[in-house]
Amino acid sequence: MRMNGPPTMNEQFLSLVPVYGIPVIAMIVMLGCLGIPMPAAVIMLFGGSLAASGDLPMLPTIAACFAAACTSDQIGYWVGRKGGARYVASFAARGPKRQRLVDRAEDYLERRGVLAIFFTRWLLAQISPYINPVAGAAGMRWRAFSLASVSGQIIWVSTYNILGFIFSRNIIAVAHVAGNATGFLVAGVISIVLFWYITRVLHYSIKRRKRRRYLKPRGRRNRS
Repeated sequence: MRMNGPPTMNEQFLSLVPVYGIPVIAMIVMLGCLGIPMPAAVIMLFGGSLAASGDLPMLPTIAACFAAACTSDQIGYWVGRKGGARYVASFAARGPKRQRLVDRAEDYLERRGVLAIFFTRWLLAQISPYINPVAGAAGMRWRAFSLASVSGQIIWVSTYNILGFIFSRNIIAVAHVAGNATGFLVAGVISIVLFWYITRVLHYSIKRRKRRRYLKPRGRRNRS
């Protein structure tokens, strides 16, 4: 906690949450997902910590963040869809940093397709606001975009809110290392994939054993 000096932007926004509650959290998440410099991840951590203390209801907080994030994705997609490549070019020309992020988004979308939308919701969130108009301008199907967007936002929103809920007593320390949450997400996804693969292998091996019990050996079947 800061003791001296003017409050930072994060602290100014955090001070609004206990007063205005969920609408402020949703607004900051929405603006952050549109590419406006806002502490979206930090505000969700703080929302989760307020839910842990009983100041905010947990499920409505998560639902509001989720709706705000998905709305931002749709705005970005449709702006790119209607504006086309010309809009994306003018959007990227507003600064060298934005140009780099748009170029990175275009390259990642070209290599990964619809999976790029899913992973940039939570794993590569920095380019998420830029890949949405790129996907729209590229003519990606709306259903595919929306499915990937919703799936990714579920992971991103629920993870940060739940982290804030669990570590509510150390929320300041958690906010400082919020960037490391991506590492936890990656580890979690890898664990889920490994668990799915192991269960599939076990399932097929058990099936084979059952089949062998009911089938006669080839030599015996030829004799009968």
